[in-house]
Amino acid sequence: MINRLFLNRYLFHSSQSSVVRTLSKISVSGIALGVLTMIVVLSVMSGFDEAIENRILKAQPHLVITTSNPSDLQKAEKLITKGTLESFSRQDVIVRTLDGIFSGAIANGIDPERLNKIGRRIGRSVEVIEDASGYASTAKGKVKSDSQPIELKRGEIAVGADLARSLGIFEGDEVTLVTPESLLVVGETPTYEKVKVRALIRTDVSDLDSRYLYFNQEGGLSRFSDTASLEKGFEVRLKNPQRASELKALLLKNGFKTVQTWEDLNGALFYSLKMEKKLMGIFLALAVLVSSFSIMSVLFLLVTEKQKDVGILKAMGARRTQIMRIFISIGLTLGAIGIGGGAVLGVVVCWVLKTYPIIRLPDFYYDTDFPIRMDGGMIVAIILLGGVLAFLSALWPALKISSAQPIDSIRKT
Repeated sequence: MINRLFLNRYLFHSSQSSVVRTLSKISVSGIALGVLTMIVVLSVMSGFDEAIENRILKAQPHLVITTSNPSDLQKAEKLITKGTLESFSRQDVIVRTLDGIFSGAIANGIDPERLNKIGRRIGRSVEVIEDASGYASTAKGKVKSDSQPIELKRGEIAVGADLARSLGIFEGDEVTLVTPESLLVVGETPTYEKVKVRALIRTDVSDLDSRYLYFNQEGGLSRFSDTASLEKGFEVRLKNPQRASELKALLLKNGFKTVQTWEDLNGALFYSLKMEKKLMGIFLALAVLVSSFSIMSVLFLLVTEKQKDVGILKAMGARRTQIMRIFISIGLTLGAIGIGGGAVLGVVVCWVLKTYPIIRLPDFYYDTDFPIRMDGGMIVAIILLGGVLAFLSALWPALKISSAQPIDSIRKT
């Protein structure tokens, strides 16, 4: 009861100093703005992380088992009951165009139908580009309505769109593929093969679009069939990709030596996204901390103005803990108003951005949608963080005023 009386008297009553009321409004507004910004920014970053993860899961295998033993396929199928296994062969190559432009790439030998499966999973077709204007439209993420399933024949490859852009090649161009290890042997002709670009593909996964080219593993690059850097194995797609780590442990336990999950294949990307989100959260938390300092300013101003009142209360028998509770409750009230208002506004802003596409990203991004993913746990953590900072900001002034002697407080005024 006495806490509520002092709150009304010290903060909200019209007789209270205009400076205190103004600082109270500023502190509440600052905390609300900090909480609002923190919720919106972290929700946007979570949305981008989810969009990137979904794109990777659609375009990449969930498990990659590297083995040269064909009998391992049946062994893996017995262990992986809820998934599909398909063989692959992979080779590091150097790509040389007719214009003399070089670039490193990864030649991935797969069944041509799998290119079309990738296209269906990511919601677009594998596209054949006929000229520069068509390539430009694909670079912006547009797909021709007349795109047909691709069929890679002997001596034909499909090239990632970003890799093709860096090399300046289009459908129908001829390029030369060279194995890097053959260049190390002095005096011998490098192992190479001339191939024709059958199609350019875009998966919207930068690692694939900028590094990979695809060929028919059934005799597609016959000269590379026994090279030292050739890797063979099986790619696995699971119904539940989150079980990839569990199945990896099971496969390693049963004798498979090299198994990589989709998280392992994109470890650097996910680590950078995680660190970026953490650092952004820390900096935004510091902004909330700075805003909470204004609560301390309000309470110190109250301590200066109300020393006589506190002295009289102590002389009348008020305990130190009661005085502390009064001023801590004032600080927590200011913090609660700011945190609650900021949380509500943050959720509303996120809902509006998610429901109505007000903001659109430029065309050169893979996805022009502005992703938002609100996490209830994250919002609760932000509210608790703001509450802790408000409490700590109120604690020091409360300790100072509660430790003063009654006679000293009355004399100072």
